[in-house]
Amino acid sequence: MQRRRLKAAALVVPVVAALSLGNTADATSLAAIPCDVTALNNAIVAANNNTGPHTIRLAPRCVYNVLTPASTGGLGPNALPLITGTVTLLGNKTTIRRDPDATEGFRIAEVDGPDGRLTIEGVTATGGGYLEYAGTYLPRSGGTLILKHSTVTNSTANQGGAIAVDLSSTLEMYDSVVRDSAGQRGGAIYNGPGSTTLLQRTKVVRNQATELGGGLFTAGVSMTIKNSRIEGNRAFQQGGGIYNDRSPLDISSTTIADNRAGQTGGGITNDGATTLTNTQVRRNIALNGGGVWQGTSAGTALTLVRSRIFENTPNNCRPVGAIPGCTN
Repeated sequence: MQRRRLKAAALVVPVVAALSLGNTADATSLAAIPCDVTALNNAIVAANNNTGPHTIRLAPRCVYNVLTPASTGGLGPNALPLITGTVTLLGNKTTIRRDPDATEGFRIAEVDGPDGRLTIEGVTATGGGYLEYAGTYLPRSGGTLILKHSTVTNSTANQGGAIAVDLSSTLEMYDSVVRDSAGQRGGAIYNGPGSTTLLQRTKVVRNQATELGGGLFTAGVSMTIKNSRIEGNRAFQQGGGIYNDRSPLDISSTTIADNRAGQTGGGITNDGATTLTNTQVRRNIALNGGGVWQGTSAGTALTLVRSRIFENTPNNCRPVGAIPGCTN
């Protein structure tokens, strides 16, 4: 029997309808789609073209299982059509994944600017990648990606194992998780030149990089982290939790713990302007600078505001005296 090229799991009522979102000030229609990859792709194309609702309600508890990519952008193939307009995907314990039997590497979605804007809520994306950039999500050329109450997991790419923010694009994550992904730089997230990333109430856990930034790598306009946890990540070279490459980095009310680096900066390797406010860097491990390794480039500094770097192995901060307020 010939195998179907696209598969979807779970049973739902196969209905596509325009519905009201309730008593909102600006009532917005949405498309409720069945557990079917073709229906999902068609709904995204319609949203891009303004011929269908921009908000798409996915089937609850469905696994949209993609065997072959629907589109190819400038940096490789994607499971979903290119996001070139405003698209919102609303899930309820819903999963979008690259089929484990897929023979081609592809990420889940690419958001192309300047008009591409993808919002995802209540969705787990998994299994994507085997590309140069972004195993799961790639906002690029001014695109915007917003994740809420969502998970990105088990993805692989050289730059940004799970997510790469490229060419002056924007990533915002709220109440979400990036875990168990791997890359060369940025095992979870790569915040590239010209780009901006905000993580709020987000967990970055158990990711790894063969070079820099087991959890996060930033070389962008800015990275802001609030009320989050960066834990259990690993870099084989530098920056087990975070590697800052000449980027403004603002971290507040966050725990950076139990990360590991093969060389320096078990918690953070900082070669930019970083401020830690009400933040703990603890129980991280590296060959040197178990908590933080401070670079020496011009303009590089790490400022502690009501923050502590402690219980790291074999020491908290290196070079000695490079970070005011950090002992041993």
